[in-house]
Amino acid sequence: MRTPRTRATRLMGVVIAGLLLVTGCTASGDPVADETSGGTSVALPAAEGVTEYPLTLKTPFGDTSLDKRPERIAIVTANTLDTDALLALGGTPVFAPSTVDRNPWLDKGDVKGIKKLWDADAGTEVSAESVAAASPDLIVALAAYETFDQARFDKLSTIAPVLYAAQGELTWQELTRKLGNTLDLTAAAKDAVASAEKKVAQTRSDHPEFKGRSATHIIVYEEKYGPYYASSPGSDTALLLEQLGFVLPEAAAKFTKDGTISDELVGLIDADFLLLSTSANPEYFVDAPLVKAVPAVADGRAIVNPADKKTRTNHFAWGLNVQSVLSVPWLIDQLADFGAKAIR
Repeated sequence: MRTPRTRATRLMGVVIAGLLLVTGCTASGDPVADETSGGTSVALPAAEGVTEYPLTLKTPFGDTSLDKRPERIAIVTANTLDTDALLALGGTPVFAPSTVDRNPWLDKGDVKGIKKLWDADAGTEVSAESVAAASPDLIVALAAYETFDQARFDKLSTIAPVLYAAQGELTWQELTRKLGNTLDLTAAAKDAVASAEKKVAQTRSDHPEFKGRSATHIIVYEEKYGPYYASSPGSDTALLLEQLGFVLPEAAAKFTKDGTISDELVGLIDADFLLLSTSANPEYFVDAPLVKAVPAVADGRAIVNPADKKTRTNHFAWGLNVQSVLSVPWLIDQLADFGAKAIR
């Protein structure tokens, strides 16, 4: 299993994927209008009576104190890991990133229940003034980008206590449990994680044909950015493939530091199962003679997973970059479906 440090090294890939696979988002970081005419001030299930308050929230920038169980929770990270975790616990944030609209694994009713969605994009930081306008009593940044610094912490901590962890510091399981412990929903977090892990294990059991077969995932960005080797050792994508029983080809190690695929490296993308997740206009790569000569492509073991024509979003590729307690069960179904089409 990959370590949190390894995951942190993939941050740039996460940011790039969010920027390139999704269009139509601004980078202002300002809040948009209420997404619902309602919205409740208390948006959590009943407390379990395990967590004791006051609770000290420790961060590398300083500590804040949660004097009582929070009722209004603001999510300030542009990715959706924190939001997914809260929804999985049965809670609803009063303030969350608009990127939740990219997540097909979420129930639309849960998204509509969020009182304010701030206009988010990969790498975007919402303004402290916008957070303050939501009147939160807890600010959650459990998958914060590297741009989160002392100055940002100081501003946010004047508004409400801050629950912080850097992007890649926590696995999705740890993130869910940490949030659950903070909100006095420890058992709910444990159950949510166990349910997702059970889904992964069952899917692996259902597909014994995957065991020991090699797999590679390539994200085909627009031509000016080029293709990206997304399943290098230690990445979240590689972990999910391995959890299904797949192995990484030896060539995957050549892309650990830089996932860029030059013409000279195209031949190294071969695998028993080759998945090509594309953005708009991928023909420059998928139709290139060098790519067509790759054995997996020539033999029909390559699966092209296109972006949605209407939204131009590749939901699967986006989901792999925001693996959470809610996205992983959806992803594992999709991944198994793709793999079954290649491994026949």
